[in-house]
Amino acid sequence: MNSTKNQIAPIKHDDRIEFLDVLRGIAIQFIFMANIVYFSGYFFFPEDFRNPDFVFTSDKVLDFISFTLIDGKFYSIFSLLFGIGCIIQYEKSTKNNKPFAPFFISRMFWLLIFGGFHLVGFWLGDILTLYAILGFVLILFVKTPDKKLLWIAGVLILLPLLNWFVINTLNINYTKPFFKASTYIWECFGYPTTEWNGKKFIQFKYYLLNDDWSGFFKMNLGNVFVRIGSLLDEGRIFKVLGVFLIGLWAGRNILRNQLLQNIKLLKKITLLGILIGLPMSILRTYIEFFGDNSNLNSFLKTLTYALGTVPLALGYASLLALIYSNKPNLLNRIAPVGKMAFTNYISQTIISILLFYKVGFGFVGQFGFTVIITIALIIFLCQVIISTILIRKFRYGPLEWIWRQFTYRRRLPLLKNSKF
Repeated sequence: MNSTKNQIAPIKHDDRIEFLDVLRGIAIQFIFMANIVYFSGYFFFPEDFRNPDFVFTSDKVLDFISFTLIDGKFYSIFSLLFGIGCIIQYEKSTKNNKPFAPFFISRMFWLLIFGGFHLVGFWLGDILTLYAILGFVLILFVKTPDKKLLWIAGVLILLPLLNWFVINTLNINYTKPFFKASTYIWECFGYPTTEWNGKKFIQFKYYLLNDDWSGFFKMNLGNVFVRIGSLLDEGRIFKVLGVFLIGLWAGRNILRNQLLQNIKLLKKITLLGILIGLPMSILRTYIEFFGDNSNLNSFLKTLTYALGTVPLALGYASLLALIYSNKPNLLNRIAPVGKMAFTNYISQTIISILLFYKVGFGFVGQFGFTVIITIALIIFLCQVIISTILIRKFRYGPLEWIWRQFTYRRRLPLLKNSKF
């Protein structure tokens, strides 16, 4: 163990940038609003499967709007915040003449452990594992100059287009082994599979309707490879790393150049982000909802995702920074959710599995989109209340506290009025 003088300590609450906690809390909620479409079974079951008492004429309109404005955008904001958090930790360690790389490697290692447990055991849509793996790479860029960071980020965000070309035009489909591994695991356990778009997949309806916990965990083993294959197929790894780098740039300029007080620049980013991102996102949604499965539409979805998602996400983040600069009290109530983002993110998985899957209360596929989004908002409201109560008494959320203790390799006080 390192000596005390070489250890990096957690960021003190007085040193936290409150807006980043607000933004993190908002991102966590809208990520949940995107995820609940899959948790609830809405995406997988036909309309005639749903309970007519919970289906409304507003469902399709809200679904279209939600996919346009939410899908992918708040994962991108969360990725941005990840990069900002990395550079804040780096600047802090540099200021205190303490080594950064060993600390951040430890932090990412334990995030990988937690994320891997979440992915393998519970939720194939886990983002923590990917963040942890790319976090190791991020260390290489903490000293990269601003202009170079943005250039590399731009190239990475556009690389999914090259990825699509390699898979669909050159027919080098390097993702196939992962999908085959998934179906192999399911078939070994005797679970049904299905074919979609020329590929063999697990039968996700069966997974959601399964009422046996041992079967649930067995099927999740196959889902891990679906997740890996999907991330590679979409080229999302490039996009996430690209947004991480934008986060490094943003965090550096927040600390050194008062980016959050630069109203002129924030307005410019907001305007450009919305003007570029919104039309592209609308086009992507239209193709997704009404287009066929042609190669052209597949390419256009990749293109509009690349040109729509990140710009609109940056526009959102800048717009929220502008709102916060004028009305901080309006958004500060959400900050406790952001301070407990890890705990709240995992909690959303547990609540959703218990509420929707057949291993829980079994409401899978029963609700229309309006009801699903309402449920997500109610759960988030509960998280705001619970997080506010806990943060008044405790320094961290429970999972944040455990993660920090593993990272710093020492016992940390949990109660605000105690040292141990």
